[in-house]
Amino acid sequence: MKNGKLIFTTQILVSLLMLSLFTIASPIAQSQTPLSKDMRIVSAGGSVTEILYALGMKPQIVAADTSSMYPQSVSTLPKIGYYRQLSVEGVLAMRPTHLYAALGVGPEQVLAQLRNAGVKVHVFEQARTVTGLIKQIREIGEHTNASEEAERLVLTVNNQLSTIKKLSAHHQQRAVFLMSASERGIMAAGRNTVPNLIMDIVGLRNPYDNIEGFKPVSIESFLAIAPTQVLIAAHRTGGLSAQEMCQQPALAQWASMQGCNLHIVDALLFLGLTPRLPEAVAQFTSIVEP
Repeated sequence: MKNGKLIFTTQILVSLLMLSLFTIASPIAQSQTPLSKDMRIVSAGGSVTEILYALGMKPQIVAADTSSMYPQSVSTLPKIGYYRQLSVEGVLAMRPTHLYAALGVGPEQVLAQLRNAGVKVHVFEQARTVTGLIKQIREIGEHTNASEEAERLVLTVNNQLSTIKKLSAHHQQRAVFLMSASERGIMAAGRNTVPNLIMDIVGLRNPYDNIEGFKPVSIESFLAIAPTQVLIAAHRTGGLSAQEMCQQPALAQWASMQGCNLHIVDALLFLGLTPRLPEAVAQFTSIVEP
């Protein structure tokens, strides 16, 4: 009888011990391999947000930053401010399990406080090449348990890009992408930018490939290039139309010489490298082809 009680008591103790160990270990295991359905994601950075949506993570995204504008349904999400100027309170109010953000997110002390509060923070490189975009899609897919969806998205992007034909080697168009053109001067896109990548994909040389990133350039250099087409991001026009932009002091002389061949384009499409890259290339081609 005593032996039976001892065995029964031992079994209870073992069961309680196993339950205790499971209770302690479970949150750790979940934090290492979270089920996507249990995630509450705050997304900061338009390109990251767009990839998350493309991977089917919409139900898990509880808030986004103000640079996240695509797809349209993002506009219904609570906003946490601009991704470079986040606040601890604003993010934690969304009760997130994860913060996925583009490189440049900050301030750094805010990210540190979020980590200390238990939020899993991951910052993704800002891709500037097709290879970088593919890597980013796969990396985000891995972090959200959506690797299969990521591979399907990669295949779609690669297939779409493979159908794009390069412009003729004798193409005479000279396209310039501007970040701004006002009384304060002109800022153009150089190498290591998405506009430069788009031009490279279609086989057109960027006249400003001698500068790195987005830099101010002189009106004299702009006139010397004599661009046949000028593209500018919509959010940098101050609400002006193409014709009104061509009347600005920085562009008026060029427009009088070349005509007002200025095209206002979607900022995220042409500045943030996303799965819509083939769409950006196709739109650019339609602009520069005679």
